[in-house]
Amino acid sequence: MASPDHVVDDVVGVPRGSDRIVEPPPVSRSAGPPDLLPLWFERGLVLVVAAVVSAGAAGLLLAFLGYFSILAVLTAGALGTALLGRLAWPRRRPDPDAGRSPRLAALGMCLVALGFFAWNGVDAGHYVSVDRDPGVYAVAGKWLTSHDSLGVQAGLTWAAKGSEFDVTSAGMYPEPGGRLEFQFNHLAPVLFAIGGAVGGDRLLFVTPALLGALALCAVYAAGCRLVRRHGLVLAAVTALAVSVPQMAVARDTYSETSAQLLLWSGLWLLVTAYERRRLGVALLGGMAMGATMLSRVDALVYLVPLPALAALALLTARSGRDRRFVLKMCGVVVLGGLPMTLIGTLDVVYRAGNYYLALSSQVLLLRVGFTASVLAGVGLLLLWPRWQGLQGWVERRRSGLGTILAGMAVVGLALAWSVRPALQHPRGVSNPVTMTTQALEGLQVDGHRTYDEQTMVWMAWYLGALVLVAAIIGVGLLLSRAVRRPDPAVCLLLAVAGIGTALYLIKPQITPTQIWATRRFVPAALPFLVLAAAYALDSAADLLPRLGLGRAKARALTFGMAVAVVAFPLGTTLPVRSFESQAGFLNVVNATCDTIGKKSAVVFVPDDRLRLTMPQTMRSFCGVPASQLSAALTPSRMAAIAGAWRAEGRTLWVLGSTPELITKSVPGVSPVFVSAAQNVHELTESISRPATQYRSELLEVYAARIPAG
Repeated sequence: MASPDHVVDDVVGVPRGSDRIVEPPPVSRSAGPPDLLPLWFERGLVLVVAAVVSAGAAGLLLAFLGYFSILAVLTAGALGTALLGRLAWPRRRPDPDAGRSPRLAALGMCLVALGFFAWNGVDAGHYVSVDRDPGVYAVAGKWLTSHDSLGVQAGLTWAAKGSEFDVTSAGMYPEPGGRLEFQFNHLAPVLFAIGGAVGGDRLLFVTPALLGALALCAVYAAGCRLVRRHGLVLAAVTALAVSVPQMAVARDTYSETSAQLLLWSGLWLLVTAYERRRLGVALLGGMAMGATMLSRVDALVYLVPLPALAALALLTARSGRDRRFVLKMCGVVVLGGLPMTLIGTLDVVYRAGNYYLALSSQVLLLRVGFTASVLAGVGLLLLWPRWQGLQGWVERRRSGLGTILAGMAVVGLALAWSVRPALQHPRGVSNPVTMTTQALEGLQVDGHRTYDEQTMVWMAWYLGALVLVAAIIGVGLLLSRAVRRPDPAVCLLLAVAGIGTALYLIKPQITPTQIWATRRFVPAALPFLVLAAAYALDSAADLLPRLGLGRAKARALTFGMAVAVVAFPLGTTLPVRSFESQAGFLNVVNATCDTIGKKSAVVFVPDDRLRLTMPQTMRSFCGVPASQLSAALTPSRMAAIAGAWRAEGRTLWVLGSTPELITKSVPGVSPVFVSAAQNVHELTESISRPATQYRSELLEVYAARIPAG
């Protein structure tokens, strides 16, 4: 049963042209840019990725099979971390000529990550009401802390009591045999369950902030393969860290933080493996990229360009030795990624089947795009060596082609920001949340408006005009460089993160309210744009000495640009720096659990929103059977049902948000107040402006004990 607030997530389709490929460089023995990441930073990131991939995949597989246990997951995670860490362990000789800047920037990145974790951990939401995606992920994670399967056997016990009960609720899909299953892919709940089992509910709800902090380190590592001045990368990632969208997904139990961590660490590992001829690194990189499929149903969009890129790497290999390495690396990446994609696909198809069916047409488009990439790669391998004339033509015009492609990208993005909102007003299926928000803001009520034309405007709201202008220029420069002087980092990040960004900027397919809509851009688009901005500023810094500026002035101006990059996102966030979802709601749930006790069964009344949003919360957090009434019952009928539960050793309770709603459906009872919480720091929901204000939300619970008849 879908939530009234659209618990169902969406994926973006693959328009024609999404299999565009950028030529990678030939395999080289070069260690990469002059300034490498410190060895301790690389090793720490490798261990983090190995742990998340190992524990996450093992936990998801065990949950899928119905054998989940925290001891087994931690054991498998430790063994996997040790093995993968050994295979991918960064090793190189210390560079005596390496400057202090990379080390200082890396230390700065660690401080930013720690600050991000602390800031967002303190204000982490307690999303226990299943009205939107975070509630589904939270109750699924909590369920796994004490159960061995993602399936919830909820219906049979209630069906035996009568036909008046309905066990369906928001975020849960009914399956045969009275079984319920959680929506969405389930890597995030597995990671939250690990946090909950180790550190209780507090750590469960703080896990997204931890994953987000680690994801920032992965974005930084990938960015340092693009930008020579690591200080500018640090500024760009800091701007991302203090932006409202990045903080929003870290403060609620979303899947975006795990997807972001896996995607950007996978990109960094693949580039590192390609440059340093490390098959062990390639294996972990393939696993990380494939593991994005464990987290989100639309993650295939990030894998689409890889087959075509692999073909181009083979074509540009300069020797037989290079070609053999590329072939081995491709095989190792597939060896690492294929099991992950299979586990993720099986999970969503068989443990969230109705959710998958609802999005199957859009997932099919992603598969078509991946197939097109495979066919394009095969076609290039077969035909390109025979097109000698075309090869010569491309080589002679490489510079001009790069300029044309860069110009098209810059103009296209600029028009998407400035002109598209005025010329296009895309429409789709009517959305009740859109209509409600339009009415509250005094806008023309039209639920069919998707507001897809506003995507670049959204980016400017949270990153600022300066960053977005620099990002647009940076995309053009990166495209030009990819054609003129191909580089593995540039080509891979452009093809993977760039295509994912372009598709979502064209058609995000999400409810267009803020801050909700911008979560679509957190895994790939926002990191890609801030890194593109850093690349543009790095190029500008190279020009300063040519303009006659001295070294001191050039450094001061570069530092000023870095500060400006961070200033706008931070200024946008500070007015709502303490935003938090469902603050105090966990206390209400715990008070309810204490009131009814472990030996109880609860039923929610009709005409009450709690009947949709709280049944699975009661099952996950209180460990009791829960259902909702489909109609009012007489006192004698309720007493008979209470007697049936008493025979099983349980006490029947009726729950509702007001005493009037309870007595309306169950006459003759005397509801008592259990607990209430009012959160005054929930972000506003808006269409016409960014989320820069607070609103209030309330959870109130009353309970009535039903005596057995």
